[in-house]
Amino acid sequence: MGTMPGDLRFPDGFLWGAATAGHQVEGNNIHSNWWQWEQLGLVDDGTTSGRAVDYWNRWPEDHALVEDLGFGVFRLGIEWARIEPAQGRFDEVALAHYVEMIADLSRRGVKVCLTLNHWVVPQWFADNGDWLAKDAVAHWERFIRFVVPSLAPYVDLWITLNEPSVPYLVGNLIGYHPPMRRSPRSAHRVFVTLLRAHTVAYHAIHELVPEAPDGGPTQVGVATAYQFIEPYHTSGPACSLEGALCRLVRYCSFGAWDRALQTGRYRSLTGRVCTIDGLAGSYDFVGVNYYTRVSVSLAPSTLANVKSGEFAAPPGVPVTEMGWQVYPQGFRAILNHVAATFDAPIYVTENGCCDSGDADRRSYIVRHLAAMHAAIGDGADVRGYMHWSFTDNFEWREGFAKRFGMVRVDHDDPGLIRRPRDSAAMLSDIAAANAITSEIASRYAPGVSTSSDTTE
Repeated sequence: MGTMPGDLRFPDGFLWGAATAGHQVEGNNIHSNWWQWEQLGLVDDGTTSGRAVDYWNRWPEDHALVEDLGFGVFRLGIEWARIEPAQGRFDEVALAHYVEMIADLSRRGVKVCLTLNHWVVPQWFADNGDWLAKDAVAHWERFIRFVVPSLAPYVDLWITLNEPSVPYLVGNLIGYHPPMRRSPRSAHRVFVTLLRAHTVAYHAIHELVPEAPDGGPTQVGVATAYQFIEPYHTSGPACSLEGALCRLVRYCSFGAWDRALQTGRYRSLTGRVCTIDGLAGSYDFVGVNYYTRVSVSLAPSTLANVKSGEFAAPPGVPVTEMGWQVYPQGFRAILNHVAATFDAPIYVTENGCCDSGDADRRSYIVRHLAAMHAAIGDGADVRGYMHWSFTDNFEWREGFAKRFGMVRVDHDDPGLIRRPRDSAAMLSDIAAANAITSEIASRYAPGVSTSSDTTE
């Protein structure tokens, strides 16, 4: 498929693919803290993860679809609770199952981006105090050293932690996710522990894995949640006050983590400084998860509510079925921010749209890929894009009602039939062309502009 003047072509070797997370798709992760928490009836749509989309058993079918779509990279995760269901008891059969799954992707010519922890921990670990326990990092390192040697021949990109801001902010400060604590002190301690957990995982992987499967250097990073954060008001006293609040929200959401990875030191909001040996520079790439803009207002719920949809969207700004603003300009700005902050390659490890109908998803993808293309033109070293998500899945506290998948899967369908949406075909065509061509854009997202003027 050729490209024409005006088409948005991406750098040679750019990786196109999709992302998943173990607990959200595998099903029956019964020894985990999330499984136990779901039984309390707190999931918004009344469901539990249950069999999810049964990726644990249906992975050959899903991988064949990944290959048919021509994706060059696939992000998946492993579940600690499956591999160490009881403290000190490792399940060799479960690990072998993961090795078989991951090796299959590699045999199909699909690069593997592997997440080692996507928030979920074993129930025994949670019972012992989870990330607040004094021996938490020791247990984590033992797990890492057990699994990494078996997986190493097939993993191209290692992600130690997914969105570490979620466990410490959403789980321990706001109390919306398990363990549902509302304690600034606990949040601070969890943040520091996760920095230590990343550090030991980063160095253990480099110790155990001398090179990547392609013979290049081992690549380890973190997938960080970034939002474009700015005041709701554009002028006046309210805007000034909201600007100060924005700086606080940015620092808590990703700024403190980014600075700690650069310097090896974390400065809390109270001024306390914690130095962690080996933390500074512990990244070979930066994983960017971007979905939305947050317009911060002075409403009392601003810091108490993690559902971004309840941060009001300015007039005229479209929102997704999650209530999240569609703001591709923010994606370009975030990619440029990350490029300026870190001297490292960037992979978009999550970007997507909650849309049960798919037309909005296609528009979202085109607009955000145009913004990513503009950021690359600005100088950002972006090397791959993984759409969230591959299939519909268990969307944490929102349950199965919220659909992010390029592939439709109905949780109540006995056969869990995979039905690729038009967005899957569109991304497949983009991957084949390594470009957003005018023909692709007009066919799948008519009327959507790919001009850089819309992403500034």
